[in-house]
Amino acid sequence: MDNMDKNESFKAKMSVDIIGDLRLPAIIIVPLISLLALMVLGVDTLIFDIVYISVWYLCLLAIVLQDITNVEVDKRTITVHRYLFKPTIIEKEDINTIKGRDNIPRKYYIFINIFMLACLALNFYFAYNGIERDLLRNISMGETIFSVLSHSVIVVFWFILFFNAEKRFRYPGFLEIGTSNDKFRFYTHKPEELKKTLIDQANTIN
Repeated sequence: MDNMDKNESFKAKMSVDIIGDLRLPAIIIVPLISLLALMVLGVDTLIFDIVYISVWYLCLLAIVLQDITNVEVDKRTITVHRYLFKPTIIEKEDINTIKGRDNIPRKYYIFINIFMLACLALNFYFAYNGIERDLLRNISMGETIFSVLSHSVIVVFWFILFFNAEKRFRYPGFLEIGTSNDKFRFYTHKPEELKKTLIDQANTIN
């Protein structure tokens, strides 16, 4: 974004949060509802267990893809492109507020990183021990697959959580854009520059 022209459109890869967006929690709820339904039906087989844990991995993949966002700005709109859902379009005439905000203090950022890395290492240790314990029982190939998948899922979850948090907390600030219906947070190393570009473009239109 170093050479953004107020009269031209630009594209940039950056993390974007939509405050109050329920699409991501909905992804997590799907396997929980599926498990409840199958438990009511009394389905309890090794094949079901493998399929069910695989659904969890698909949900985790969906979380990763959902968080990969590209932002496109032109004279009249801001478009947030995601892999899973249709683009979110913000009409500039609907914007009420554009504010640069400070991110969490550096000391808290370091503490959160240490905490999350410790949790990741601890869960990796438990997963490794769990898999090793299962393998000592001379289990079948199907049971081995389920053991690896089931013990590793929490490790993968913590890794994704750490990676997504790191993409946001590493910046000293972010740009918050508010409309009458939604509030958006754009995480970039130069939020004030993005803010100035948006304001300059709006003034050019007016």
